[in-house]
Amino acid sequence: MEVAIPEPLSFVPGQFAMVSGWPGNDPLLPRPLAIFRSGGTRGKGTVEFVYKVVGRGTALLSGLHGGDPLALTLPLGHGFEFPGEDRSWWLVGGGVGFSTVFPAAAALDAQRSDFEIFLGARTRDQLPPGDWIPGGAIPGRVHLCTDDGTAGFFGSVTAALRERLDRWKPSGKGRLAILACGPREMLKTVAEAALPLDVRVQVSLESHMACGFGVCWGCVTEVREGGKAVYRRVCKEGPVFDAREVVW
Repeated sequence: MEVAIPEPLSFVPGQFAMVSGWPGNDPLLPRPLAIFRSGGTRGKGTVEFVYKVVGRGTALLSGLHGGDPLALTLPLGHGFEFPGEDRSWWLVGGGVGFSTVFPAAAALDAQRSDFEIFLGARTRDQLPPGDWIPGGAIPGRVHLCTDDGTAGFFGSVTAALRERLDRWKPSGKGRLAILACGPREMLKTVAEAALPLDVRVQVSLESHMACGFGVCWGCVTEVREGGKAVYRRVCKEGPVFDAREVVW
C-alpha cells in the first residue's frame, strides 16, 4: 500500500506507523504497520506498507481505493541499530517480516557492510517479488525458504539459518550481526541458534497496540535489565530489542 504524504519521510529501519482509514469507530484502534519504503521530493512524499490481511482492520485497509483518506502517525518506535564494529549482517524475515528488515539493506550499503538475506514463507506465492529484494535475488546472498519446498530451501527459514551458521566462520572483518522480524517463535529460534556463537541479534517484536507511542502500556513485553525482569513497551522501547534481553 502506497500513501501520499506532505513531505518525504525520514525513518530508521524497523520503525512503524499507526494507520487507520475507515469511517466511524469500528474497529476503534488503528493498526501498527512497519514502514517498508519512503520516497518523493520536496512538498510531495510517499510511504509504503506491506501487510497481511488478518482481521477487520487490515481487511478494511485492503479495500481502500486511490484518493481515499488515511490517518497516519509516524515514524514511531525504536528501530534497528548499526554499530560500526559489525561488518557482516544477516537479515531474516519470516512471512511479511521481510518488510521490516529490507529497509536495513540501504543503511548497510551506506556503511559498506556485507549482508545476506534469509526469507521464509509457507509457499512460493507468499515470498516477496524478486524486484523488491535489495540487490536482487542473488544465489548465495539471498536464501529463499518455503515450508512446502516450492521455492528455494525445503523447510523453515530457521532451519536454513542453522545450516548457514554451521558453515559460518568468524573473520577479521568484524562481528556477525542478525536483524530479524517474524513470528515470535521464529525469533526465539534465531536467538537460540545465534547467541551462543557470540552473534549479535536484534529482533523486531510484534504486538497488538492501542496508542502506538507509549501512553497506554498495552503492548508490554518482558525483558531482562540488570539481572531483573522488567516490562518494556513494544511501541516505545521497541519494537526492536536486543535478543539477549528478551524473556522468551
